[in-house]
Amino acid sequence: MSDALLRTKSLLILVLLLAGISTPAFGDVSYAGRPVRAVLEELQRSGLNLIYNDSLIPGSLRVLREPEARNGPALIDEILEPHGLVTRSIGPGTWAIVPTKVPPATTADAGASRRSRSIALDEVIVTASQYNLAHNAIEPRTFFTQAELRSLPKMADEPLRAVHRLPGAASNGLSGLAHMRGGEENETQILLDGMPLTEPFHLKNFFSPVSVLDAEIVDSLDVYAGGFPADYGGRMSAVVEARSVDAAPDGNYELGLSLFHLNALATDSFAGDRGRWVASARRSNLAEVVKLADSDLGEPRYIDSFLKAEYDLGDSTTLAAHALFAEDRIQLNDSDETEFAKTTDRSVYVWTTAEHRWSDELAGRALLAWTSIDNDRAGTVSDPGNRTGFVEDSRDSSSALVKLELEQGDDDFRWRAGVDASWRSARYDYDSALQTTAGYPYPNSAALDIVRRARLKPQGSETGAFVAARWRLTDDLTGELGLRWDNQTYDRVDGGTQLSPRANLLYDYSAETQFRASWGRFYQAQGINEVQVEDGVNTFLPAQRADHFILSVEHAFTEQISARVEAYYKDYEELKPRFENLFDPLVVLPELETDRVGVAPSAGAIRGIEFLVHDRSARPWGWWLSYTWSDADETLDGATVARTWDQRHTFNGGVSWTRGPWDVALAGTWHTGWPTTPATLVPAMDPGEDPEVVIGARNSARLDDFRSLDLRAGYTFEIGDTELLTFIELINMLGLKNPCCVEYTVRDTGTGTLRLD
Repeated sequence: MSDALLRTKSLLILVLLLAGISTPAFGDVSYAGRPVRAVLEELQRSGLNLIYNDSLIPGSLRVLREPEARNGPALIDEILEPHGLVTRSIGPGTWAIVPTKVPPATTADAGASRRSRSIALDEVIVTASQYNLAHNAIEPRTFFTQAELRSLPKMADEPLRAVHRLPGAASNGLSGLAHMRGGEENETQILLDGMPLTEPFHLKNFFSPVSVLDAEIVDSLDVYAGGFPADYGGRMSAVVEARSVDAAPDGNYELGLSLFHLNALATDSFAGDRGRWVASARRSNLAEVVKLADSDLGEPRYIDSFLKAEYDLGDSTTLAAHALFAEDRIQLNDSDETEFAKTTDRSVYVWTTAEHRWSDELAGRALLAWTSIDNDRAGTVSDPGNRTGFVEDSRDSSSALVKLELEQGDDDFRWRAGVDASWRSARYDYDSALQTTAGYPYPNSAALDIVRRARLKPQGSETGAFVAARWRLTDDLTGELGLRWDNQTYDRVDGGTQLSPRANLLYDYSAETQFRASWGRFYQAQGINEVQVEDGVNTFLPAQRADHFILSVEHAFTEQISARVEAYYKDYEELKPRFENLFDPLVVLPELETDRVGVAPSAGAIRGIEFLVHDRSARPWGWWLSYTWSDADETLDGATVARTWDQRHTFNGGVSWTRGPWDVALAGTWHTGWPTTPATLVPAMDPGEDPEVVIGARNSARLDDFRSLDLRAGYTFEIGDTELLTFIELINMLGLKNPCCVEYTVRDTGTGTLRLD
């Protein structure tokens, strides 16, 4: 057996980032006339921990008069008072912004009642397994703040790689998206500013290492590792909701250069600050790096861009328009130059939103969107005497989406409801052929002659609706019930109706301790662009189903140190067949490999326990540590088999140090090796015959453990009103060998016998 190692075992990234950010002295700041939200974000960056709902503070809200106080909660209260808002202390060093009518606690030690009543009902987090990444404010569920996320080591500065650090995430170290709690990668829904993104990755046919989301446009990531509310449909394991950055009132301009990317970002306001815009563009430098390395890997090239414009029609109405564009042009060879692939991928997302608040209790949101995705892939295999083949794959899809949502309620009861409808079409134009000779790749291998052809033009619609209600049962107990309805109709064939009930419960045992429980049913229907024509499947399959059961407890030992323990169970039913490469998934043309197999589980079960300890001590130090035990199994032909990404034991941890212009972070990961399938060489019974290679039970062996220690160190130079950020990043800085896959080869020992390596 020989280990095929990830080529990116150790990676050095040198980045020069030029950011035009003005940082005036605090005492000289003028507040009158500025957007309230922008002032709050500025104060958060200075160290104040604030919790508030954007619906309470729309972008049109302005500071009406110059405050007399110059810092702290007193300053904020002066700014908020004319708007009927006030701060409430909910813990040491943390304040919530609430309407003035919310009564303060009546005793000095109000415990859980004080906490729950100090936070508006729509801000109370009743859902277990939710993590907030890259928020400015340190909220009860924040795992990384925005500053911490920026300094976190992550290959290609990929924001979604922060999800890999969460408990319950399983990663091979290369893909940009992790397996969340035993689910497939495609069981995670990704949204940007409320817009669902389809296959939002560059190099999507080559392990998807980089998303189309430039790190500079991402302001926050909300991650549901399970048990998400009824607002979300279409995926059955997890949700990652990204929010783009807001425009700086006085403008902000950035340029960045690294081994991976050249990028630019600009933000500004217009129409007297009633309008705001954000624009970014990024291109890959990988093709140039490959040339400098004198490598025959190929030419990976990609670009992406993002545009957002917002305009406040008044204090209660905001319109926004977004556009996201991504394009790949890639040529790749495998290591022995027997396989060649060329792809051209293009994705366009355009969407507009309108948000309106009729009163403090009633608000609504509308979204209108268009998506277009084009994928062209061609490749050949040329290993004369052993294997030959080709792929010609051209497919595209488009969709129009309308989504409406309403929310109403007070501090004791709130309800949400929404409907969505999309019209979709796709085109598949696929041809492939594979021929192998007898005796390849093993002496007892039969010859293969596989030809596939598909011409499909499906079209149809997807509709959905949800309703959810949240209420305070007591001062210490908050509950939420939700129900979701979904239906898909492709080519006039009704794909069935799915009903998804969901329930969440929060019990505030004390100001330091909270218990949460979540249960829900989650369906995942096949997208119109997800027919597996490359593996001979030309029809749509029924929706898959997963039931989630989650129990969670959080405890704050001190103002800085908190811990969280979660236990979960996920029950899968009606799973659709999938296709995998049995030994080596890191190949250029997976359907032309001889180890391609179909996996058709009848059911699956995922169970696990997660532990997380997080220290938010005052600078310069901070750290976190997590451990996850999980068991991801599925039922195949009546037998229980580990899923290919079953990651039994996982440790994640990190430490950060910040002082003056220095910002250093060290993060490490260790996890049990993923399952693999063994093979043995069985001697022939007849001396004149060749020995046989016998494939063992599926996923009955394990690869060696995965280990990686990553470092990022940055230094910021201040040059007038400009900041120059330089940093060095080392991924797998110790150069540890992490096997991803296996390759079996029958070799002649030179003594007349054969062995399996």
